[in-house]
Amino acid sequence: MQEGHPTTFESQKLSGAETRYATQEKELLAVIHCLRAWRHYLLGSKFVVKVDNTAASHILTQLKLLVRQARWQEHLAEFDFCFEHKAGKKNQVADTLSQKADMAALRRIAPMSASRVTNDIRELIVENMKKDPQMGAIMKTVESGQSKTFWIENGILMTKSPQMYVPRAGELRQKLLRECHDTHWAGH
Repeated sequence: MQEGHPTTFESQKLSGAETRYATQEKELLAVIHCLRAWRHYLLGSKFVVKVDNTAASHILTQLKLLVRQARWQEHLAEFDFCFEHKAGKKNQVADTLSQKADMAALRRIAPMSASRVTNDIRELIVENMKKDPQMGAIMKTVESGQSKTFWIENGILMTKSPQMYVPRAGELRQKLLRECHDTHWAGH
């Protein structure tokens, strides 16, 4: 945040093992992730990390550490910062992004059924499927039954998670990125 306003947001889905971490460790994992993402801005600067878990702020003074916590402590030592506790009720920006159902698109690619522009996107994908040379090769693999990562669902090529494969043809990828990045609800 700068001058009381958020300037950027960062998010990452937890891996299977990370979902089993204690709350304190999940909070620290988020801090480590952000420090890695914005390292080039933060090195050499003094800053404050606000956490809503008081236990997370004691990592720097904790004597007994797990191996991963020791790695995190070593990484944190590179930076000139201090932890500050900010109660969850006062942390409106983070709570809004992480808890509101209509912000789900910021955290992951929502399934087609959750999109308000399903028909428009579906039409554009189907239209551009024929123009994408890479998609033709993938479709042949799917049709021959050799693909483990792709399948066809309602005429759309799907991939793991499940997510839609967006053709490279046309400007569909750029249009979707602009829609998810440039709108006011995306935080910009």
